[in-house]
Amino acid sequence: MNLSDLLNLIKAGESEHIEFKKSPGKDIQKVIIALANAEGGHILIGVDDDGTIVGTDIKKAMNIIANSLQSVIPSPKISTNKFLLEKKEVLVIEVEKSNVLCSMGGMAYIRIGAGIRPLSIQEVLVLSSELGTVDWDSAPTAPFKQAKKEYIKWFFDRMEETRGRKIDKKQWTRYLRSIGAAKKDKLTNAGALFFTNGTEIIPWSKLRLIYMEDNEPVGSKEYAGPVWRIIEDIYTDVLRETGKTEVIISTRRKKVEEYPFRAIREAIINAIAHRNYMIQADIRVFLHANRIVIRNPGGLLPGVDLDDPEHIPRNPALCNLLFDAGFIERYGNGINMIRAEVKKHPWLKLDFDCRPHRFDITLSKDFDTLLDHVDLKILKILKEPKKSGEISKAIGLSKPSVLLHMKKMMRFGLVKKIGKGPQIKYEAK
Repeated sequence: MNLSDLLNLIKAGESEHIEFKKSPGKDIQKVIIALANAEGGHILIGVDDDGTIVGTDIKKAMNIIANSLQSVIPSPKISTNKFLLEKKEVLVIEVEKSNVLCSMGGMAYIRIGAGIRPLSIQEVLVLSSELGTVDWDSAPTAPFKQAKKEYIKWFFDRMEETRGRKIDKKQWTRYLRSIGAAKKDKLTNAGALFFTNGTEIIPWSKLRLIYMEDNEPVGSKEYAGPVWRIIEDIYTDVLRETGKTEVIISTRRKKVEEYPFRAIREAIINAIAHRNYMIQADIRVFLHANRIVIRNPGGLLPGVDLDDPEHIPRNPALCNLLFDAGFIERYGNGINMIRAEVKKHPWLKLDFDCRPHRFDITLSKDFDTLLDHVDLKILKILKEPKKSGEISKAIGLSKPSVLLHMKKMMRFGLVKKIGKGPQIKYEAK
């Protein structure tokens, strides 16, 4: 850090990542813990709350900080920089985001806005799960007798079909224990997701398909049950809602799927396999006219790199079950497969948005490659509503051809229909 960086921090003011303190004070370890448990940040000692430089005794401040950190478990990673500003000394502490939950005296704290507060037990569990230090999916949750026999049979039949592995029926329970679906006489969380109706035991394990129009929800559908059935049901519905579009590729007209279905299926499976089930929120699939967004609760585990997504999964027992049932291949391959499918598509773009407690995969249509010269000509004259006959006359194209272009552009959310019957008009959005 240099002097320019320091001045920029002071100019930015206190925030979720920046704390001003005239002196270290007795609560300095709480501030460090809170930043480490959030996204990290900077503490500026020798700066008043309003950004005024008041200076501090650097040596004394360093001693107080060193002594304070002795009571923090585990000790967070920090670095310090000393500055002379307006003939006054300022100490900058840079706090790294911790890969494990930091606490003091049995209490953990977190930074919210410019404030600090203790974490509840539920929040401690959620954060620990985000950091990969809580093994949620292999924890026992319900009596094994709650498992549906037909779901267990489906699983072993499916494994034989997709993996070529046949397990003797007498060994089924033993096998489920070996892969983390059961412990002694109980189902684990992963086992409950696979062999019960899921939401009966874990209410927030459902998935929701949300229909969007002009960035506003206009309808939704919920999916519950075992996770393997949820995958099949929502995938079927998304296929029904999307279709093929006729485009010109290298001077030839060709019908192309609006979205690569393998990529959509993989994104849904990825959300179910790697979400943070400690967060009590459902997975959501947003169906827009020009994009599909798959959002799952939980960010990436520390150290996971999207450019090289080989990693240990957050829910290994659940991933074992999904693998045996033929839904996933080797860990980390899903993201690469989605990339490969989108890359082959003539007009789609792929985006990842990873935030604390949330991960989005977005497949969006690039209209620059999707629309032909006729579409562009029509959009230009639809600044005011027009009937199909008026459009046909204006661009010199038959009415049936115009209606085909209207249908395509309405599907993409570029044109809307006004009125009914013979009075129908079309207008660009």
